[in-house]
Amino acid sequence: MSTILTDASAASAAPGVNDVTLTVNGTQIAGWQDVRITRGMERIPADFDIRLTERYPDQPTMIVLEGDPCVVSIGADKVITGYVDRVTETIGARDHTLSIAGRGKCEDLVDCSAQFASFQFTKMTTAAIAAALAAPFSINVKALSQGMLHPQVCMNVGEPPYGRIDQLCKMAQLLCYEDADGDLVIGPLSDTQAASGFRMGMNVEIASYVRDVSQRYSDYRVYPIGTGITQDIGQLPLAEFVVQDTRMQALRFRPVAFIAQNGDAGETVSKAHALWECNRRYGRGNKVTLTTSSWRDSAGALYMPNTQAPVWLSQLKIVDGTLLTIGEVTYRRGASGTGCDLTLMPPEAFLPEPILYQPGPLDAMRALQP
Repeated sequence: MSTILTDASAASAAPGVNDVTLTVNGTQIAGWQDVRITRGMERIPADFDIRLTERYPDQPTMIVLEGDPCVVSIGADKVITGYVDRVTETIGARDHTLSIAGRGKCEDLVDCSAQFASFQFTKMTTAAIAAALAAPFSINVKALSQGMLHPQVCMNVGEPPYGRIDQLCKMAQLLCYEDADGDLVIGPLSDTQAASGFRMGMNVEIASYVRDVSQRYSDYRVYPIGTGITQDIGQLPLAEFVVQDTRMQALRFRPVAFIAQNGDAGETVSKAHALWECNRRYGRGNKVTLTTSSWRDSAGALYMPNTQAPVWLSQLKIVDGTLLTIGEVTYRRGASGTGCDLTLMPPEAFLPEPILYQPGPLDAMRALQP
């Protein structure tokens, strides 16, 4: 049976450390029997799906409506601030099932079209542009870094805010993700570590380690071809920047080539792009998924995305104590019990792609300079 806690009764009947509560219109609802809450570094927005069964269907228990603002908490820790998307009620002879699904506030940055006074931003930082695009949706931007100064950014009518924010963050070599307050966080890859890691036989129920080389190569070659108009006249041979993966080189010759996104971006960005391709594919090719018996680490903190944790899984050929980054976490409870499903990869898997902002051909831009 569910428990409904009003503001007045909350102090005397506070939820347990791992009790899931949904707060809507000042009322807390606990006692959820099926829980699925998912947050991730590359998952915007966070989302949840929870269900309970009422023993007395004749009581007026419908206090949650689709579209309501809500907060999902685990114990005293807020995990999602957003809105109820869907309410499903099922009535039977002996029960009344209530299922609620919703997402974090950043859903509006993904679903909706951007609203702003003009169609361009001039001489503004990454964080300032993100804040301007998020403001109409009552979403704050928490900038751990201001990013770079963008000379001019033009947007298309109907373009969702998140797509452009994500692009600008990549230019500034920053990540963007949603936090527990429903706000947008802009910042670098974190090196914060969980108080405890994961060890088979101690807190890991099941673990899987995928080692995949199908998308890895021995040589990553980047060719800066494209927007240069006159600077390449008479230049031979073609410029080439190469980064090598020693592990793949030991297996066989397996090259891959890319055309630099900014053709005249120069040596620095071209080499950085080749290195990013190599590192990211290494990271994505070494993915650990595991289920741990607790939602919290040894210090009582919930496992969170963009946090590093040591892993001891020697049975899976993982060197003991290897630091991996938590990319996604799902808090789960149901008929099969309580567990926490996590996806971890080497930090290199989450590094943003190096992109150079260049409004025009390099040689033409230089010619226009005073």
